[in-house]
Amino acid sequence: MLHAICYISTASSDFNDTEIAGLMAKWKQKNSDLDIKGILLFSVGNFFQVLEGEKAKVLELFSGVMKDTRHTSIIQVLGQDVVKGSLDGYKTEHITRNFSRPDLIRDYCEAVKGMDRTIQEQLKKFLETFIDTRVF
Repeated sequence: MLHAICYISTASSDFNDTEIAGLMAKWKQKNSDLDIKGILLFSVGNFFQVLEGEKAKVLELFSGVMKDTRHTSIIQVLGQDVVKGSLDGYKTEHITRNFSRPDLIRDYCEAVKGMDRTIQEQLKKFLETFIDTRVF
């Protein structure tokens, strides 16, 4: 059974660009090795992540996320079984003031078309809000 979890959280410290790049590369490799698909965004001290994969692996991974002291105020906004996996790989982005990826929302929403229509809309709204609320 496949499962998807989406959460947002706040970094517990100020990470510089090099630290964020290192963490994202590490998490991308770890999740890819576990056959976890998803997306991880970091913007203005906040994380947005969607994890999709075999249910036991996703739940175990999220349990570790909940214990990770590098972030606080973790809010799970989605957690449910999915009939068909829809994500292709694991994507990471560090959204900065110079962020210029207007295609990200469109591409990501295209990737979740295999999910229930309600989930697609929820994730799209969360993603748009996360990207649009960054500080300039």
